Amino acid sequence: MWGLRSYTEEMEPPNTSDSTRLRLVTYNIQRGIHYSLLRSHFAQSESLRSADIVAVQEALVPASGGNTLARLAYDLEGDYRWTYRTVMTYPNKEYGNGFLFRSSVTPVGAQTVALPVVDHLGWVARLKTEGGKPDSKSAFAQAFRVGGRLVRIINLHLDFSGGVSHRVRQLSHLLGSLEAVTDKSALVVDVLCGDFNTCGYHQSAQSRRDTQKVLDVARRAGFTECSASVPWTSDLFSSIDDADPAYWFLRVGQLFRLHYRQKLDHFLVRGLARATPAVVVAIPHCAQLPGSDHLPLALELIL
Repeated sequence: MWGLRSYTEEMEPPNTSDSTRLRLVTYNIQRGIHYSLLRSHFAQSESLRSADIVAVQEALVPASGGNTLARLAYDLEGDYRWTYRTVMTYPNKEYGNGFLFRSSVTPVGAQTVALPVVDHLGWVARLKTEGGKPDSKSAFAQAFRVGGRLVRIINLHLDFSGGVSHRVRQLSHLLGSLEAVTDKSALVVDVLCGDFNTCGYHQSAQSRRDTQKVLDVARRAGFTECSASVPWTSDLFSSIDDADPAYWFLRVGQLFRLHYRQKLDHFLVRGLARATPAVVVAIPHCAQLPGSDHLPLALELIL
């Protein structure tokens, strides 16, 4: 249902200016395994520091610790708030999607959509899946009032297993399950972002075709792709989680300085004519921002 359930304090009134620039970032933080690096990036990177809203995938909630988003909101300078929904649960931890945002935007409603689960795991998926059974997946749609506009950000994390047809099924189910957002006083803008897990080597023609099959589901629903110019967003060997069942395979690849770069993360928008092309958040002389196996993407909307 569209009703706010968040870990935030009372919000300030929205900005009522006629034209507003909304800075967005989507970032799979790899379960927050390198928290000190993440905190440093958020504090020092201009793209992250100036973001009004960061859509986060794989925020970690350990059995004996705080939510990664809560820690960032507490540790970072500035007026940060956060919302969160669980995606995957394990005996001693859980991972989920959420938002880290400034007080200049006001959360006004949310919806969680459970996504179809893959029927079975192939051998590669079994090698990579923690717990050895298909993951649950869901999307978290959070609406924000921004000035006189309403912006709904649909933060998703599709399944890496099951192939293209399964991701098409998941995205089709998500877009078909979104509740209507009506507000006569505001233009409603939808932003679809996150980790689409559109797997495959980024320079492969087949991989690009498979990615387009998934994104075409959103295009048919009226979305425009804003991240087409970004060549890749994840390097399989760049950062390894100790809990990854494929740890030793990935570690060998890392020792041999291998790269396997994929275009997993995307930004798509509907209901708005003006958006800058999405760009990768990086630091000078470094192809991969350390701290995660994903690169953050930044996008600016002109409302």
